[in-house]
Amino acid sequence: MRKADLAKIHDEFEEDMDWYIDFLIRMLRAKRVVQYYDKLEILESLVIRLCAIWEVFVGDEMIACLNIDSSKCKEELQLRLPKHLSKDLCEAILVGHGYMDFKSVGDIKSFARKVLPDDVNPFNFIRTNPTAKRIDELYIMRNYLSHYSSKSRRTLHKMYQDSWDLKKFREPGDFLLAYSGKRLVQYIGAFLDASKQMRTIIS
Repeated sequence: MRKADLAKIHDEFEEDMDWYIDFLIRMLRAKRVVQYYDKLEILESLVIRLCAIWEVFVGDEMIACLNIDSSKCKEELQLRLPKHLSKDLCEAILVGHGYMDFKSVGDIKSFARKVLPDDVNPFNFIRTNPTAKRIDELYIMRNYLSHYSSKSRRTLHKMYQDSWDLKKFREPGDFLLAYSGKRLVQYIGAFLDASKQMRTIIS
């Protein structure tokens, strides 16, 4: 796989994010067909969907970069591997070792530094603030929506306080629907920004 092939991964991901921004705007403008409580459910479902699409993108990017240069990964894992790894073997190495379960952008960047040389490591270019910060915040919401545990609720409440100066706890759908859905647009924008920042290695 060549660096040029990475562009296709980014193009598809960015097209997805653009589509969701357009969908979000159309859904929020629908007054009669989509009622208030329907919008809350849709917004909360979107949080889970967007995080899933991001995870697929990160996985595809990690595999593609490992396929370009696997020298550091071989050294890290202390494995005797062929000089040129197939895409399937790259995927087996990463997924088979359970390395694709990342809880934050920090986790992604930390692991990428272990297995990818700097010149093929796009994750180094993701800016901490605001890009990674916003993505991590959406993951906090996703975690709460996946578990509804008291711990995940406390973590989400703290994020509201620290990042948005909100004292009162709000369900994610209610939080995202405020200000005409502009907060979710910002979160989707963070995914787009991350992809564009990562494209640095392609040029």
